[in-house]
Amino acid sequence: MPSIGDYVDLIKVGLGETGKYFALLVFSVLAIRLWRRWRLVPAPLKPKSLMLACAATVIAAAIGIVSVRQSLGLLYSYYGTQALREERLAPALSLFQTSMGYWKNADTLGKEGLCLLWLEKTGDGIRLLDEAKSLRGGKSSPFEDFYEGLYFFYHGQSDTAAPLLEAASGEQLFRWPVTKLFAVIQLDRNQPHEAALLMAPFVQAEVTETDQAYVMASLKFADGKKSEALALVDKFSPGDGSPFWKSRFEKLREQIQKQP
Repeated sequence: MPSIGDYVDLIKVGLGETGKYFALLVFSVLAIRLWRRWRLVPAPLKPKSLMLACAATVIAAAIGIVSVRQSLGLLYSYYGTQALREERLAPALSLFQTSMGYWKNADTLGKEGLCLLWLEKTGDGIRLLDEAKSLRGGKSSPFEDFYEGLYFFYHGQSDTAAPLLEAASGEQLFRWPVTKLFAVIQLDRNQPHEAALLMAPFVQAEVTETDQAYVMASLKFADGKKSEALALVDKFSPGDGSPFWKSRFEKLREQIQKQP
């Protein structure tokens, strides 16, 4: 389901596209009127009228070329972002590269870097992410912070992941996923009390996701509620899913079953 952030981004894109093509329409109409006028003005005024008509035509053509290239870049970047969120990395990378061919911008460059990072081309990925930050004056986007942090989290580098995830949590869209990941980090540090504090606002929420189930099962086990913890493990333990979560659920199951 689209988030509020997605709707805001959609509105921004819609307004931007409307503005570009409205400007193109205005200058196209102006150029047509000036060419018609040029044919009718007296001979002494024709050179000046010709210059105005040519200038309006050049401006309209420039706006048209820029608008079409930007629009195609946005379109390919949009579908690339959808593919990246669905973990279809190779198609996402291809779409971002095509988008960059039409229009280079920091967001698409950063997402291309994320694809390379997740495809284990770490050096190239970090380089593009740094270049994207440089284009923004040294700032990264919450999207980049979250997925870069998630990459390091899955690779067992929690200390590297933590500041990136914390930066991403300033965006409402990423606050809940980051909370769960921070709870896992606290559990890894054998600090279930800290994890419970993080999850306290969501303790009554229905458990619907694998990472949420892992955290809640771990907390219930820490509270001595073995049957409830095991029920969550049995329900949400991934079969052919992520090796990261599969191994964690298996380890948690063993711990629960070993405890008398």
